[in-house]
Amino acid sequence: MENKDKNNISYIYDRSSRRIKMFRKYRNMTQEELSEDSTFSRGFIANIESPKTEQTFSLGVLYYLSLRLDIPIELFVKEDISKELKEMGIESE
Repeated sequence: MENKDKNNISYIYDRSSRRIKMFRKYRNMTQEELSEDSTFSRGFIANIESPKTEQTFSLGVLYYLSLRLDIPIELFVKEDISKELKEMGIESE
């Protein structure tokens, strides 16, 4: 469930989690492939991406995933990325 209250810390986790999943799919990667060569399990990736699980993660995790997905880290947290998504050929979040 998306948290729209910007004063709640879950807001940034919700947005980042949805974008991790979106960019992983954009790269045609499975959760298993994303977790390869890292200390992150497929289950951890699944928990991050799941809207039913409130999985927190560090900036280091987000940085690693941005490198692995070859997506600038700011696109996981920036408020409006519609221009960038359009340039990438992604319809919407």
